Amino acid sequence: MTSPPREDDSVAKIVGLTLANAMVFHEVLANNDSSIRHIRELLESADVVSAFADQWRYILEHINYHPIFNVAHRLVIALPSNPDVDKAVHSLARAALDIVRQRAALSHDLMGRIYHQLLAEAKYLGTYYTSIPAATLLLKIALAAKRWEVDWSNLPQLSTFGVGDLACGTGTLLMAAADAMTDNYTSSCAARHRPPRLDLLSRTLMEDALNGYDVLPSALHLTASTLALRVPDVTFTRMRLWNLPLGGRHHRLGSIEFLTSMEVPITADLFGGRAAADEITPKGDVKQHYAPIRDLDLCVMNPPFTRSVGGNLLFGSLPEAERRAMQKELAKLLRIPRVLASSTAGLGSVFVATGDFHLKRGGRMALVLPKALLSGVAWQETRRLFRMYYQLEYLVVSHDPERWNFSENTDLSEVLLVARKLENPNGAHAADGNVVCVNLWKNLRNIVEALTIARGLNIGEPPDVERGQGALEVTLGDVKVAEAVSVPWTSIREGLWMWPCAFAQSDLVRAARSLTQGSLWLPGSGVVGAVQLCPLGDMGTLGPDVRDIHDGFRLATGKAKTAYPAFWSHDASKVLTLAQSPNRYLSPLARASKGRPLRKATDLWPRAGRLLIAERTWLKTQRLAAIRLGESVVSNVWWPVTLSHNAEEREKALALWLNSTLGLLVLWSHREETRGAWIKFKKPVLSAMPVLDVTALAPAQKGELVSAYDRLCQQPLLPFPEMANDPVRAEIDAAIAKALNLPDFSVLRKLLAQEPVVCLMPLY
Repeated sequence: MTSPPREDDSVAKIVGLTLANAMVFHEVLANNDSSIRHIRELLESADVVSAFADQWRYILEHINYHPIFNVAHRLVIALPSNPDVDKAVHSLARAALDIVRQRAALSHDLMGRIYHQLLAEAKYLGTYYTSIPAATLLLKIALAAKRWEVDWSNLPQLSTFGVGDLACGTGTLLMAAADAMTDNYTSSCAARHRPPRLDLLSRTLMEDALNGYDVLPSALHLTASTLALRVPDVTFTRMRLWNLPLGGRHHRLGSIEFLTSMEVPITADLFGGRAAADEITPKGDVKQHYAPIRDLDLCVMNPPFTRSVGGNLLFGSLPEAERRAMQKELAKLLRIPRVLASSTAGLGSVFVATGDFHLKRGGRMALVLPKALLSGVAWQETRRLFRMYYQLEYLVVSHDPERWNFSENTDLSEVLLVARKLENPNGAHAADGNVVCVNLWKNLRNIVEALTIARGLNIGEPPDVERGQGALEVTLGDVKVAEAVSVPWTSIREGLWMWPCAFAQSDLVRAARSLTQGSLWLPGSGVVGAVQLCPLGDMGTLGPDVRDIHDGFRLATGKAKTAYPAFWSHDASKVLTLAQSPNRYLSPLARASKGRPLRKATDLWPRAGRLLIAERTWLKTQRLAAIRLGESVVSNVWWPVTLSHNAEEREKALALWLNSTLGLLVLWSHREETRGAWIKFKKPVLSAMPVLDVTALAPAQKGELVSAYDRLCQQPLLPFPEMANDPVRAEIDAAIAKALNLPDFSVLRKLLAQEPVVCLMPLY
């Protein structure tokens, strides 16, 4: 059995990567400066380690690029003298030569990709590496020239255009921003018949426009080289990159401290010393005690995603005592007025609030965030921030079952977001624009695809999803890779943002939206009927959540039936029918579990119910969104619902509705998506979710649904991906159509069955 890699091994690999990166940059410089010896020459030296040390000292003293070569020089002179080290350095040097020979590798953040695979702290810091194609798409749409009142050919003006990344990692998003600004500059120069000066532009971007911050010095080393390799023959007097402290005896919080100031005191330099702060500069370490932040025109981030639940991994790379102290410091910051963020959502929410504090009015945010932002209860403060002060411009999500994500080292569902900060949030027409919602059928594989999609979005006009028809289709050759629709910001600003991004097929987006507004819409027919809905919370109450159940009960031992029946787990091979029976029994806890409060059974049990709605679902294998039991139960993965008045009839009607195609359309458009087909439903969202208003049904309508439930409740349903060919589901839909006087809507069931999030099969 192979033992897991030790953290020391990962650190050693990062050291090797840092040296290899410096060797790559060394060889690039040697190709442009005859005073620098080529790597092949150094490999002929009797002492190759000393040869590299001498050359890098020369570069530091006579050229510059301290962010790259200072750390590498310190590392190489610290290497022990033995044959194994010499062999390793030779191997790194040969690899560097191979990379330089493949010039395409230099135009991408190759070292960053490797670095994030090695980063020992990635799990705890939540540092996710943005893929290069995703970064390209995000920055091309965020920096679309037509959306900015900027003369992109005016270098003095560009020097005041601030782009900042408060968690820059290896600089992928800053690199993409530089590339997009370069494209804008050259296009603007051509339009004005001005000769472009790419050398001056590069210096302007590196010295003035681009600002990066991170807590990992090794990551900033790679950021510096990534940006410098864009134009290796142009030298800079400074780079606006800062290494911020995390933890320590002062419980430092990195970039989050910009919530209270335009500058952050630093107690450690880039290379681990405990002296004054260092700004990372090509010429050398500019000693200062503060890292400044400027007012930004564009804030770009893929912030850490670590959350405060599930063991509280906020700052999880640090010792527990230090972590608790930092969490207290963070809690103080979150109590500052106008800091709209929640640590329950994770540090990503806090970073967004921090960026907002330093973004100019009229500026933009371009972010990579968990898809839970769109509907997650924990993210409601971040949505509130955007609702109050921003016009959302783009939401981009992936429906590619091979890649729900835009970061390389996670499989979590993510979203790309672009939002403009309002000049006057209280103005009459402050935020009356549209949001372009892009549903990718095929996730980005390379930069060419990213540029093609960005161009399609920048020149196309997506139709309004409520009043228009069709979608803006984006193709690569003869393959459709995305559909985009337009949504008035006022349509989603006050509620959840999930519905226009819930489905890959725009017809389903329209159908789901129409249903929530009380109408049945069908492709090719338009609105064909009315459906009276009301919030679920208006008809009943949802029972206790999972944590409360575990804080009040334990599973009973043996086969004894206690006074507390439960429906435990959701086994797709066993939960086949609408009607179910209790499968476990519970016993009240005598004392609280470690670190948890004790919940009283007398508080929890009155909230048990017979109608259960799935709290979490794996859409690929499961079959039922709701079930009904003959007696009240609680559960660990289902929400009990208690209805008042004629409860039995209403429970049966709602169980039928929630498992119908129409019910599933509405339910799934309210999901909190964690990882593709793995979805959850939170209590506040379900309480507000529209469902069939069974209280408004005529007796004959209610009787029709109850009769259908009684007839079908013991018949097994097929898994959701097979719903198009499921005879029981077809009967459920037919009963709904008959009771509500609706036409056949089986076309929606067929479309829903082929949704990638349901069947895990691509549409392209």
